[in-house]
Amino acid sequence: DSTVAGVISTNPAYLMNTQWPIGTYHPVALTGRVPCRVQGPVHKGQVLVTGTEPGTAMAIDPAKFQPGVVLGKSLETITDNSIEIIEVAVGRF
Repeated sequence: DSTVAGVISTNPAYLMNTQWPIGTYHPVALTGRVPCRVQGPVHKGQVLVTGTEPGTAMAIDPAKFQPGVVLGKSLETITDNSIEIIEVAVGRF
């Protein structure tokens, strides 16, 4: 989904546009390692895109890759179809 802005940061190093009221903005990770809800199976190093379950990411089939849809790269492995919070590299590939 090319309309998704990215992964929400749980511990941002820098917040922009904080003049807006709390709750009206979300800290989107622009670069770095961030936790992300990912639906498996996924292997370390695979590129992630929006998942079929709202609020999750999933591994992309390389044949279906399109520019502007990548969220990050998996830094961990999920061997089954479960949804887990794993570390993802954002903006470094």
